[in-house]
Amino acid sequence: MSNPPATQTPEVDEPLPGERQTRLSGAWTAIVIGLVALVLILVFILQNQQSVDVTFLLFKGHLPLAVALLFALILGSVIVFAFGAARILQLRMVAGRARRKGPVPSPPAE
Repeated sequence: MSNPPATQTPEVDEPLPGERQTRLSGAWTAIVIGLVALVLILVFILQNQQSVDVTFLLFKGHLPLAVALLFALILGSVIVFAFGAARILQLRMVAGRARRKGPVPSPPAE
């Protein structure tokens, strides 16, 4: 039995064919996660069909409990998204100002 030369052994750092993550594999992962979430939401809606009275600002009405909770979830998500987007915009503006000013000289080391 002879050992193969050292030049023929694959390097550990290089991914094998099919191991590399691609955009398509990421899309398939997102689709699977989205479908699982959709099934869970449908089960939630089907199990919570009882009607409830909903009052929000000037609006009053009767909705199924699941629909009312989903509306609350969507409204909460929009609020979180708005605050997150405002914070990102604020940080980008600060970074842009710092870039225009130039690098800040560091104090000499002692």
